[in-house]
Amino acid sequence: MRRFAALALALLLFLTAGCAALFDTEVYLEEPYEAPSDAGEAGEDESADTISNYAALRRAIVRLVSERAESAVLQFQNYEGTVSRDISTACWEVKSSTALGAFAVDYISFDLSRIVSYTQAEINITYKRSEYQMSCLEQLPNLAALRTRLADALRAGDTYLVLELTTASLSADTVRQAVEKAYYEDPMTCPVLPAAEATLYPDSGVNRIVEATLDYGLDSGSLARRREELTSALETLLAAAVPEEGPAEEDAESSGEPEESGPAELVRGLCAAVADGCLWDEAAGTTAWDALTAGSAASEGMAMALEAACQAVGVDCRIVLGRLDGESHVWNIVTLGDDSYHVDVSRWDAGEEQVFLVGDEALWGAYWWDTSEYPACPATFGASEEPSAELATAEPEETGDGEESIES
Repeated sequence: MRRFAALALALLLFLTAGCAALFDTEVYLEEPYEAPSDAGEAGEDESADTISNYAALRRAIVRLVSERAESAVLQFQNYEGTVSRDISTACWEVKSSTALGAFAVDYISFDLSRIVSYTQAEINITYKRSEYQMSCLEQLPNLAALRTRLADALRAGDTYLVLELTTASLSADTVRQAVEKAYYEDPMTCPVLPAAEATLYPDSGVNRIVEATLDYGLDSGSLARRREELTSALETLLAAAVPEEGPAEEDAESSGEPEESGPAELVRGLCAAVADGCLWDEAAGTTAWDALTAGSAASEGMAMALEAACQAVGVDCRIVLGRLDGESHVWNIVTLGDDSYHVDVSRWDAGEEQVFLVGDEALWGAYWWDTSEYPACPATFGASEEPSAELATAEPEETGDGEESIES
């Protein structure tokens, strides 16, 4: 009995020591988890767009394209319409009817699935443009900004542009004409006239993207060298043809000559310098660079050289694209004071009285030009008589396309 009591006491002491060790460890109390009141439904992707109508659906897809996203998840809750039908229509509209979609997207696909109380669509977008092409996109406010941007592109030697603007009158011809205008208005803009190609996205509409390429026919290094050569050649011509002090108004007044005689003499000197250094050859090059560095040029090249020289000394001078004896021919119109005059430096050897600061009547017949595109030149410089009544009062004919012209 005593032995049994001793064993019981020993067992009690052992169990008591074990319980003490047990209470020295951490104790975890497991309770049911309650989600926060603002948590979404189980399985819902909080980063996804939630769409409730067609307008929001279309905006969401446009945003994905603008971000160049390749995939995304859209969620539809309380949607006003039929999701399967509307998403197919929206994907097609964004790809074919929006400017960015028509330019950049090759294909948009989707996969619909139903998850508890909402519909989910996985959107996949395949692009036909590289990241570089997409990064070239610039937004312009109007056609005036387009013309300015294209002129800047010629100065920089840019070869690729992607321009987005909103206008109802945009076309591929608009781009080509803007490039030509920039080139002919300032010969120093670019030493060559690039071939301009333009494609518009989409084919019609108000908001559109223009993808334009400019081909100068030269690599970037050759184009840069030609720019430097043109600048240097023009500086050399000006140094030889322009008096260091420039035309003095006091000399003109003291000699009794017209007020514009000083600038007229300056233009005469520039004409002589261009003609002395360049042989007129319609089979030769057509740029100011040709006229000033190659020793021969077509009438266009010589006229471009004279325009560059006149603009460099502050004389208003522009190109005239017309015809001589039925063949394409280019010359200049120079404005001195309030009056404008024709100058054809390519025919300098024919005699100044025939080609230097002459009026419309002196040229009309052998020459032809679109009178609606250029300022009138009422009389030859220094002449007191008025233009003939026939030329002054002639009513221009209206052509089929609405342009005015005068038959020679």
